[in-house]
Amino acid sequence: MRALVVGTPQFQIPPDQLPGIIEGALSWHERYQDKLEAFGTFPGGGGFGVIEVADEAELNQVILEMPFSWFSNVEVRPFVTGVQGLQQFKQAVDAMVGVPA
Repeated sequence: MRALVVGTPQFQIPPDQLPGIIEGALSWHERYQDKLEAFGTFPGGGGFGVIEVADEAELNQVILEMPFSWFSNVEVRPFVTGVQGLQQFKQAVDAMVGVPA
């Protein structure tokens, strides 16, 4: 399963907790970097990852272990590559209008 995961700040993190949360996030990245195709942060706070996991249970575990997720609004968007998505869309449209395969 491949997904785009976006986290944006939802709750303020108490300043005294920030050092531990940052260290935890660095450890989390080290633990899961082989599953992340892309990983980035936003200048105003929050970040994103493109992740490849076995299933939704593994995805849930990865998100639960990310220290910043507890303070964030997390959005998960499964996706396919652009070309694959367009080909599937074309097939669906062709089937709806009766174009032979």
